[in-house]
Amino acid sequence: MSRSVLILGAGLGGVVAAEALRKLLPAEDRVTVVDRAESHLFPPSLLWLMVGTRAAGDFSRPIARLAGRGIEVLRGEVTRIDPQAVAAEIDAKKISADAMVIALGAAYAPEAIPGLAEAGLSFYTLEGAAAIHAELEKFSGGRLVVLTAAPQYKCPAGPYEAALLAEDFLARKGVRGSTEIDFYAAEPAPMVVAGPEMGRAVRGLIEGRGIRYHPEHQVASVEAASRTLRFANGATAQFDLLLYVPPHRAPAPVREAGLTNELGWVPVDRHTLQTSRWAARCRRRACSRTAKPRWSRTTSRTPGPAKARRGASTAAACASSRRAAGAPAWVRAISTPSRCRASRCAARACCGTPGRCCTRSTGSGAGSRAYVRAIRLE
Repeated sequence: MSRSVLILGAGLGGVVAAEALRKLLPAEDRVTVVDRAESHLFPPSLLWLMVGTRAAGDFSRPIARLAGRGIEVLRGEVTRIDPQAVAAEIDAKKISADAMVIALGAAYAPEAIPGLAEAGLSFYTLEGAAAIHAELEKFSGGRLVVLTAAPQYKCPAGPYEAALLAEDFLARKGVRGSTEIDFYAAEPAPMVVAGPEMGRAVRGLIEGRGIRYHPEHQVASVEAASRTLRFANGATAQFDLLLYVPPHRAPAPVREAGLTNELGWVPVDRHTLQTSRWAARCRRRACSRTAKPRWSRTTSRTPGPAKARRGASTAAACASSRRAAGAPAWVRAISTPSRCRASRCAARACCGTPGRCCTRSTGSGAGSRAYVRAIRLE
C-alpha cells in the first residue's frame, strides 16, 4: 500500500527534505512539494546580488525540475494547515497525506516597526537586494546604516557580512572616505549563536573596517521624512541609506493552526522535530523552537568511510533510543543531536528562536550546504 508525504515549502529545507525522502522511500510512495513561487531561490546569494557580483538568475532554478526526480510539485498558496488531520489547504483546496513536513520558513514582518519598510531596504528579499545594489551604485557619500530590527533572525552572519560587503563596495567605488557606516544591532553581540569568542572576532572584523558597532539598540520606529531612527533606549540616529534585517515571525497558516507557543514559534522535540502537540507530525526547524542538531548537514560531498561509519552508528543508536522512548515507529531521524548551546546564549537559556542558540549560520560563503532533518516513513 502506497503512502504519501506532503512538504509545505520549497525553500532550502523543503527541497532537501523532499530529495532525502524520495531517496529513502519506496518508489510507490508519493512525495509532494507545495510552494507559491515558480523558482527556488538560494537566499545566501542575495548578499552578492546586493553588491552586483551575482544576478538573480545565477542562484534561482525552476521548482518544476523536482518532477524529474520523482517528486510531485504543486504551485499554490498554503492557506490553512490542519495538523490533526495531516492536511493542508492549497489555494482553498484540501490535500491530505500520511505525513506532513512544514517547511514554510519564517515570514518577514517589517510592518511591525512603524516606518521601517518606507524608510529602508531589506537585503533578505530579492527585490530589496536588487534595490540596494541600485542605491549603492548611486551613493556618493553620507551615512550608511545597517540595522537588525529584532534580535532573532535567520542566518546570524547575514547582516554582518552585508555590512562588510557594502563597505568593500564603497571602497572600490572610491567613496568610502566620504561615507560613515554604522551598525545598529538589536542583539547584544554579533552571532550570539556561535558564542562570545566568535562574537568578539566578528565585531573586530566590523570595527577593523571602520564600521561603528552599536549593540543592544532595539529600533522602535523610523521616520522616513527626516531619515531618523528612534530606539527603545531613547537614542536616535540619522541615515542617508538604511539597510535592514526585518523582524521575523511564523507564517500565518502556522500561527492560525495553533502550532505556535507564547513566544510565537513552534515547540518541537529537539531529537525528531515532531511538534509537541501532535506527536505523529513532523516539523522543519526554520520556524521551530528547538536546539540545532550536530549531525544535520547534507552536502553534495560523499563522506569518507570512517565518517560514514560513525554517522551510521550514531544515527542507528539515536533512532533506537527514540523508539525506546515511545516515538512513533514511522518517524526515523537520519541525523543525531548534540547538546543545546543554551550555555552560550546571552539569555543563559535556550531561547528557541531563529538567529540565537538554535540555528546555524549559512552565509553566502557556505553556499553548498543546507541544514535539515530528514524523516523516514516505515
